[in-house]
Amino acid sequence: MLNLVSRALLALTAVSAALAGAYFIADGDRTGVVLLAFLALAAFVGGLSTAGNAVHDLAPTVAADAPPPGRTAMSSAVPTGSGWPLAAAVSLTVLAVGAVIGVPVVLAGLLLLLVATAGWFARAWSEHPSWTPPVRQRVSSRLLAPIGLPVGGFLLAALIAVSMSRVLLAIPADAAWVVAGLAAAAIFAACYWVASRPRLGSSVIVALSVLAATSMVGAGIAGAVGGERRFEPHEEEEHPLVISAKEIKFNTDTITVKAGKDVHLEFVNEDEETFHNVAVYDGSGPDSKPVFNGEGFAGDDERSYEFKAPPPGSYSFVCDFHPNMKGTLVSEG
Repeated sequence: MLNLVSRALLALTAVSAALAGAYFIADGDRTGVVLLAFLALAAFVGGLSTAGNAVHDLAPTVAADAPPPGRTAMSSAVPTGSGWPLAAAVSLTVLAVGAVIGVPVVLAGLLLLLVATAGWFARAWSEHPSWTPPVRQRVSSRLLAPIGLPVGGFLLAALIAVSMSRVLLAIPADAAWVVAGLAAAAIFAACYWVASRPRLGSSVIVALSVLAATSMVGAGIAGAVGGERRFEPHEEEEHPLVISAKEIKFNTDTITVKAGKDVHLEFVNEDEETFHNVAVYDGSGPDSKPVFNGEGFAGDDERSYEFKAPPPGSYSFVCDFHPNMKGTLVSEG
């Protein structure tokens, strides 16, 4: 049964949803769309909570000379405490934070809200007179055991993994392994403590779970807001160039380097008692200018040359002692 309040809230839901869609099409601003969507969600939840309560919100018409109506005292069972409202509040907080951070946090908040809503309705149903032991056994064997436990375990593992990853990416690398070890030890200790107390009440377990989830989500949000630490790019290791001279000739006629990078050249002279070296010039003519002149030495021996690669272009590398020993050095940008 829909009363006046529930009808007004459901109408506000429709209007807010329509305005959110129109605002997104017209402007595309995410902030305004999220605010209108939250208004629609809040109005929808309020409309559901006030619908069907059989309370007449319009006063009946009564004659002026009518006697006062008789009233019958009604008693109802007081509902017991539950941790699901706190879980719903946490999920709404995550949704609000997600409106600022990004879509993944919003999706996480929506998922938490669905779980909290389902748990809240299940708790309310369990206190209804229709919740008999046979019904409880049927729901447990057909719904909770095959579906609820695997889904709940997966969601818990995903929550821990995502939240911890945000934290570990935000702190220094040297401290990340310490924090990860302490978190793993805390989770293990908490699970052991709960398992060692088989008579522990469900309310205590729910309260501990909500507290742990709130702390984990809060830490993850704080890590996401703080941003990831700076990662140093891994530079590829530069392998040294190797050139050898044998029988008065180089083993290659082309070498390639990266412009502006440090070049490490290993030169092997295999001609015994014959002097060789490696020199780089900006051309091949007599007026070419030297870029690098390596030390000459007699074989059989080797030397390590180091120089900075010239600007992009084509250069000549030669042996100053034997002009016929030459090749092309290509400097790539």
